[in-house]
Amino acid sequence: MPSKDLLKIKLTEFQQPLRCCNVTALAYALSSLGYPTSVDDLFYVTQLPIASVLDDGMTLAETYDTCIKYIEAAGLPLSAKVEHFDKSSMTFDAFTKEIENAVLNENDIHILNFNTKIAHNNSALEGGHFSLLADYDSATQEITVADTNPKRYTRFWKCSAKRMYDACVDKDSASDRSRGMIIVQKVNPSN
Repeated sequence: MPSKDLLKIKLTEFQQPLRCCNVTALAYALSSLGYPTSVDDLFYVTQLPIASVLDDGMTLAETYDTCIKYIEAAGLPLSAKVEHFDKSSMTFDAFTKEIENAVLNENDIHILNFNTKIAHNNSALEGGHFSLLADYDSATQEITVADTNPKRYTRFWKCSAKRMYDACVDKDSASDRSRGMIIVQKVNPSN
């Protein structure tokens, strides 16, 4: 049976604007949680400089800061936390426990930041990318990713949890930190 996250995500379709997977992932996540948000909304509300996003890209920390700024400015009953995978507590076992619980919880969404070459096991690809965790099969240890750029990577694709973990541990070339994930969740799930 598909996870609750996969079912929510399937209801929403996104195509990332050119080199804008970070902000697109935020819009996709917020919309999947029931708060329809466009990429334009994020740029407008947070006054995010478009040139810096397109020219420089955004690190996991910058994307997280944008998420928090938008949630606060829009008055959404959501919270967010960031997990850099260079923390000693973010082991592969901790990651699998997190994603096992995540796909069963309809009150949160996980945004993954990963190296595409590692995640897709394709040496022709390079660079960082942001997309959503949609499902996890504990029997096969495969995750399903809801991609922000379905024209390039397909809307949903799978890889082993270990390969995604390794792709998230990869250091961002624009930072001294590893990549990782942002967890966005409802503050009061009964609403």
